[in-house]
Amino acid sequence: MKIFSFLVALASVFSLSSCVELGSLITVNKDGSGTIEETVLLSAQLKAMVASMPPGAGDGAGAAGNPAAALSGLVPDKKKADENALKYGEGVTVKSVDEVTLPDGRGGAKVTYDFADITKVKYHPGKEEAEKEGVEQEPVTFGFSGGELTINIPQGKTGETIEKLDEEQLKKAQEIDPAQMAMMKPMFAGMRMSFAVKAASGIASTDAAHLDGDTVTIMDMQVDKLFDNPESFKKFAAMMEEQSEPDPKKLAEQFRGVEGIKVEEKEIISIKLK
Repeated sequence: MKIFSFLVALASVFSLSSCVELGSLITVNKDGSGTIEETVLLSAQLKAMVASMPPGAGDGAGAAGNPAAALSGLVPDKKKADENALKYGEGVTVKSVDEVTLPDGRGGAKVTYDFADITKVKYHPGKEEAEKEGVEQEPVTFGFSGGELTINIPQGKTGETIEKLDEEQLKKAQEIDPAQMAMMKPMFAGMRMSFAVKAASGIASTDAAHLDGDTVTIMDMQVDKLFDNPESFKKFAAMMEEQSEPDPKKLAEQFRGVEGIKVEEKEIISIKLK
């Protein structure tokens, strides 16, 4: 699933202590209509830096080497939201673009999109930023019939056996210096990327791995929490370096039960709505 590669691409622009949270929530009604909510939050420090950038500073080669400029494109405005709506499928429209400011100083924006038919939605969180890093990204697609929602999650292609990957990961993990990890930790403070699907009327049953009430988590990565488990972080870093398209099933197998990572490993999951 190529959205995982976006996490690595995003991390590459961080050169200061920061906090970035990207959240996507798709809510589906009983008639197949619903909303997509995308929330981007930056730390107070990064928010101030981005706000000080002149218009267009985040576009083109001028953004290279400038974390604030690179991140400025993450916070959507109405124009960007309209562009995204066209990419997300037929009938997807922008409902609202709201500025978000939290008591702790974090801030950003929340964009809400409407759709009339979930089966026409082709969703790819982080698509634009991934493409900037040369990462192609297949969309998550949906089926809906008789009150049952199916979610089709693109899988990565490793081209390697699990045994070989394990050997290479172990070797790379051993090469990661603990001092390097200590230096990296502040750069990932508060970094989180999540994608979930919610049933507005509730969930009667599902085969999804991560269910919380009426919400199924497709992916949730809290990268800084991995630093509290050095061996897991080393394995995570090695896997990301080894695979240009990290496989959700492989990630789920390797990090099952590890705090900070939730990944749906099935290629197709079903949700029966109440």
